[in-house]
Amino acid sequence: DEKFSFKYSPGKLRGNQYKSMMTKEELEEEQRVQREQLAAIFRLMKEKSDTFGEMSEGDMKEQLRLYDI
Repeated sequence: DEKFSFKYSPGKLRGNQYKSMMTKEELEEEQRVQREQLAAIFRLMKEKSDTFGEMSEGDMKEQLRLYDI
């Protein structure tokens, strides 16, 4: 009956906790890679709209807000 804690626990860090542990350079690199990955995902979703459905820019922004991006 283990209770979840926000204290450090491998594999259970929250996004903001990771950010506070990174150097400025690491954070910039992480953000660059994240932007590239998101761009690739959105390109794929646009190319495969028959599979993923149509998404407006507003829909995408709303989804990104859910992930604090």
